[in-house]
Amino acid sequence: MANFDSVGPVGMTTQRMSVTEISTTQTLSSNRSLSNVTTKGSIPPDCPIVSFADLEFIPWDNPDNIISAQVEDITRRVKDAVILPLLFLIGGPGNVINMAVFYKQGLRERVNLCLFALSLADLLYLLQAMLLYGEQVHLWLTTREKYGPMMTSMVNHNLIGLYGFTWVSQVISAIIASDRCLCVLSPLRFQTFLKTRTMAVIISLVFVVVVGLYFVVAARYHLGCVYDLASESAVVIYVASEFYQNNETLINYLDAFVYGAGIPVVVMVVVTVTTTITAVKIRQAARWRAESSSSDAVKTLSPRDVALTKMLIGTSLLFMVCVFPIALFRCVWLFLPEINPGRRHHNLYLTCLWVLEAVSYVNSTFNIFVYYTMGSRYRDTLRSLFRRKNLDKTKEVFSTYTATTVVNG
Repeated sequence: MANFDSVGPVGMTTQRMSVTEISTTQTLSSNRSLSNVTTKGSIPPDCPIVSFADLEFIPWDNPDNIISAQVEDITRRVKDAVILPLLFLIGGPGNVINMAVFYKQGLRERVNLCLFALSLADLLYLLQAMLLYGEQVHLWLTTREKYGPMMTSMVNHNLIGLYGFTWVSQVISAIIASDRCLCVLSPLRFQTFLKTRTMAVIISLVFVVVVGLYFVVAARYHLGCVYDLASESAVVIYVASEFYQNNETLINYLDAFVYGAGIPVVVMVVVTVTTTITAVKIRQAARWRAESSSSDAVKTLSPRDVALTKMLIGTSLLFMVCVFPIALFRCVWLFLPEINPGRRHHNLYLTCLWVLEAVSYVNSTFNIFVYYTMGSRYRDTLRSLFRRKNLDKTKEVFSTYTATTVVNG
């Protein structure tokens, strides 16, 4: 009998089973009426036949579920069709503005290079999410299918690997926090030790390795179907690929221990520790500056460095608020197998996942407000960009008016 894998949303652990155990595969719709279906009685080719009625329980209808299937389905649709488009309208232009500001300030400065890369990763993550889930707005209002043609195309062409940009963003956040901590602890020595060119190489490797390896994880499945005899309909499901079957151990390891818990937990620890040290040192520097003689004050950070460090501490705090629950959840589902797709608390797992995915969109959206509120140099640069744009527009209008006057004169 054919085999399937329990492939849930991006980042879940897979578990091998036969068609007769398909109750543990739950990427199926939480409501059959919302699934992609064919004409009743028609069995599509290459669509294995099962009967949900013969199963001991269907995970989304398991009476032990704390959360109902309807609540899980509404949570997912609100996240895809309401929260994501709203945040993309803010975070898309916001990250473009961030990139323009840091580019204007100069990418030869290491911190500007890091913040430019962070904004790029956040922009690509939000863009990928919109491509994957954006059509849910249309589906919710029309056919109410779970998987539209855009999502199907992205999954079947392995473009889910672009989801790796969310982990790139996390890693770069840890790099920024560590960079600022080391600058505060030993500014002269660290500036000599780590050049901007070296940081550019490190960031490039992060983009290539983290996203590249996630393409390996994403290649584990494609969207297929099973035909349910009870409802006489074909239900769309994630089906294990031949690539996954040949590389099961590697992919499961990457998915569970690298992307599932490894990166979020390690990054969270690094950002928390380095940000705490930086905050303590900044307070000490401010106190020393107030109490020390002018010769001693030279050893402390400059006012510009202090302002920049406080701004970066603000971004780290936003990061910690958003990523801590994600890291905690990743650990929970590793050690509590019943809180997993297709298990006893299937709906609870998915509902938490949708909420935390929305939180990850927040983390990729609101840095612009931290930069503008806490970064005086950022504000000055942003204002200069808009002033220049308005000045160029004024010059263009004036030139057009002058030329018209001369011609008509």
